[in-house]
Amino acid sequence: MHASTSLFASLATAALFTLGAAHGIVYKIEVAGQTFNSPLIGASGDNGPFYIPTDNSPITDVTSSNMFCGSVATKATSTPSIDLSQGNTISFYWDSGYTAGSTWPHNTGPIFLYMAKCSGECTDQTADSTEFMKIEQQGFVNGAWAQAALNSGEPVSFTIPSDIESGNWLIRHEVINLASTDENFPACSQFAITGGSNSYSSAQTAKFPGAYSASDAGLADAGSAIYSVKSNAEYTFPGPDPILSSDGSSDSSSSSSGSSSSGSSSSGSSSSGSSSSGLSASSSEVATASATVATGATSSSSLSVAIPSSVRLASTSVPLTGATSTSSSVSASTTTPATSSSSSSDTDTCTTQWTTCNAAYMSASASGNSSSDASYNCQTEYVSCVAQAQSSASASASEPAVSARAFVRHLRRHHAGVSRLGFH
Repeated sequence: MHASTSLFASLATAALFTLGAAHGIVYKIEVAGQTFNSPLIGASGDNGPFYIPTDNSPITDVTSSNMFCGSVATKATSTPSIDLSQGNTISFYWDSGYTAGSTWPHNTGPIFLYMAKCSGECTDQTADSTEFMKIEQQGFVNGAWAQAALNSGEPVSFTIPSDIESGNWLIRHEVINLASTDENFPACSQFAITGGSNSYSSAQTAKFPGAYSASDAGLADAGSAIYSVKSNAEYTFPGPDPILSSDGSSDSSSSSSGSSSSGSSSSGSSSSGSSSSGLSASSSEVATASATVATGATSSSSLSVAIPSSVRLASTSVPLTGATSTSSSVSASTTTPATSSSSSSDTDTCTTQWTTCNAAYMSASASGNSSSDASYNCQTEYVSCVAQAQSSASASASEPAVSARAFVRHLRRHHAGVSRLGFH
């Protein structure tokens, strides 16, 4: 089997997470021995420290004003006090925002913790007046994106410096999904922190919008290119550098370095997996899964991807193994492959089938007749069709009949259509 077929399989797996499921919001925060729960999207009542968005859709334009704290519908209604001497690890739990017990659907891309000192009430802060320090950034943990912990229902955790200046702080936690296109999920909360007296005044700061550019390497790699990134050393985090323990002091009055009126503070931060200050990160262990797809060809290829323990790939058996779980095999329903004698004709038929399937799904979704997000299987059927067509072709063929780039064009075309229909 051609290596490109394994690439198609990994792209389809990512597509299922990106297109076949909803997105999400932060529904719970644990910090300093306290637990705070967010109301559902659209619910009335006390928001507590949470800024509740209008929906769970991503921000796809990094110049949008929604990059500040998301598409906020209602701001926080209180500023809970937290004493960092009782614990300075902060943990965020994500779900759909609409249904309790749901999980975050994505597993590819970095996660961040930003903080900004409020000049008064945090609810009075604006994008123009708020300078965020990057407290910590996380990419890969034990060979998998740290974000994948959310996909398993676990939290992601960061360390707030225990000596940070006491006062009201706006906390901006962000998850970026890079499986298909750059999708940013900023989530804000506010707390009255009892800490120390370090203002970290020499740390780089950034404004949102302004901190990121669509051309930043860590964002522009969204889609097929991101699957060639296997470690923090190979990834360029967007935004400013994380704070250092030496950045500022209690009596420092110097302006923050690296910031500008536009809020763009650097072209990309170092590729360390967490804060360069060496602050301890307490991310959950994430198992790395290996997906092997075989179609009866004389040889098979495997591609290691971070995926949950259950994946459906049409007409394909996918054994999943992880560091902390036993192997399992999931087989989905069989898709009729193209039967033309020409590999090129076969894959053209696959393309036609994909286009027809996609059009039917979008039409049903627009009319409200789609039974569930899980009913979308056009990508997986397309990948299976191509795999079977290629396995029947000559083993000596030097080039695959369908390129990964062609598939990504299909994927992004569908993703744009779903966005317009409002199915994020």
